[in-house]
Amino acid sequence: MKTSESSNNFLETWEFSPIEWNYFIEKAKTLKKEDNIYFGFAILIGGIPFLMLARNTTFLIACVFVIPFAFLIPWLRNKFTTTYLKTTNSLSTVVFYSEYVKINDKKIDLFTPKKWIKDMNIIKTENQLLLLEIEIAWRTRKGDTFDEVRVPIPKDKLERAEALIEYYRFYN
Repeated sequence: MKTSESSNNFLETWEFSPIEWNYFIEKAKTLKKEDNIYFGFAILIGGIPFLMLARNTTFLIACVFVIPFAFLIPWLRNKFTTTYLKTTNSLSTVVFYSEYVKINDKKIDLFTPKKWIKDMNIIKTENQLLLLEIEIAWRTRKGDTFDEVRVPIPKDKLERAEALIEYYRFYN
């Protein structure tokens, strides 16, 4: 641990075997891909009528502009937000601190002057895998936006995950 990371903001460490972690990666990437497909459809469904009405364009011209964005933006979003979702052949760790979480040494800020936790909850996948879903929000010129970070919950840490949710709910 670096000296700049004081021990008083350390909360919890979860460790996973390569088999557990790689199974989680498979499920998490599926969920992220699904989220981005919905996002792409929203761009497509909202963008075409918006351009037709706001800019008085034809359907064909609106499609020419919107369709590339409906594919490109979700693809880029997926590339940038899944950098912590990498398969491994060694032990994986998720370390919670009061203002951020480290997933295999990749730091993800939870609280900064411009970021905060919008919501946290526990979700269950079809194979009884429990995930801690953290929605991190930040301000943009057009309003608040957010993205999800999901981490697996070890079988013996469900109560601890619930305690983390309560901690972060009152931390902000």
